[in-house]
Amino acid sequence: MLRLTRASIRRISTKELTTARIKDISKPDENNLQQQAPNRISPWSKSQKPRAEAQDNVRFAVKDLAKQPRPYAAIDLIYKQPIRYIEHDNVAVCDGNGGAQGHPKVYINLDQNKAIPCGYCGLRFAQAAFKEDIESSQN
Repeated sequence: MLRLTRASIRRISTKELTTARIKDISKPDENNLQQQAPNRISPWSKSQKPRAEAQDNVRFAVKDLAKQPRPYAAIDLIYKQPIRYIEHDNVAVCDGNGGAQGHPKVYINLDQNKAIPCGYCGLRFAQAAFKEDIESSQN
């Protein structure tokens, strides 16, 4: 029998996901190896360690950090994606654009008067009836 407790279930607040803002952005600085990513100064997730702490480990003892990959943070790219408005239903279906690169299919309830992000990929969905309210609150 499967027993679930509150401690074993991690819930992601949709408020946290929808309030993700483009912050802590700096110009790409290839010389500053302590930045989280070339376009982010600090971590963007509660479970993420700062780069300086994450690389203070035996695995990085003899590594040249200048040669380690430093990809741009995808959180900014996802935030720039337009909101997908659903015309005829109050449930959106997201599968990460399908294919082998996608994620499991999830159903997102769109009853709220705001854009709701997918918990896997961060794409935002909303009802077309709320389009004016959402766009006026973003400006």
